[in-house]
Amino acid sequence: MTMRPFHLLFPEVAERECRTLRPMNHERLPSRRFIFLESYCVEPRCDCRRVMLSVVDEGTRAQVATINHAFEPPGPAHADEGQTFLDPLNPQSKMSGDLLAQFQKMIEHDPGYQDRLESHYEAWKAVVDDPSHPDHRKVRSELHDDPGFRPAFPAKAPFRRQDPRTGPNDPCPCGSGKKFKKCCRG
Repeated sequence: MTMRPFHLLFPEVAERECRTLRPMNHERLPSRRFIFLESYCVEPRCDCRRVMLSVVDEGTRAQVATINHAFEPPGPAHADEGQTFLDPLNPQSKMSGDLLAQFQKMIEHDPGYQDRLESHYEAWKAVVDDPSHPDHRKVRSELHDDPGFRPAFPAKAPFRRQDPRTGPNDPCPCGSGKKFKKCCRG
């Protein structure tokens, strides 16, 4: 999955809504500002519904943690990963675990933050999936031209009923001969 920084497409929103943290009296984290920079997926038609957060120590300008956060808990096939975890493929430091715990507290105690991340994701994916958008070229990849591309997390297809719906005055499908509303629906 290829990720790009949110500020690439939305610099003003990123500057205005970027989350920061200044730990006070924390045992292991210095009392200086940490910046949570968002990145999102550029794969076309992918609906992974996640954000990658690069945590930068403002004092040293070093990336000290990379947090992977899904908007919903993972399904059974990925339950061992967890909804929020330190990304094993990206930079971490001795502060990463504490920063992950602080992020989890922010998400738990501030539902508006989760909502903001989801709205950023939706705005981002609208550009990724719309070739007519003026900024689409900034996130376009070779996958956009590959007709055989299948995203790792395909969007769920809407449920489609196979048989017509049984109305309340239709004969009951169980075969009793009664109206549905007087039989199995009741």
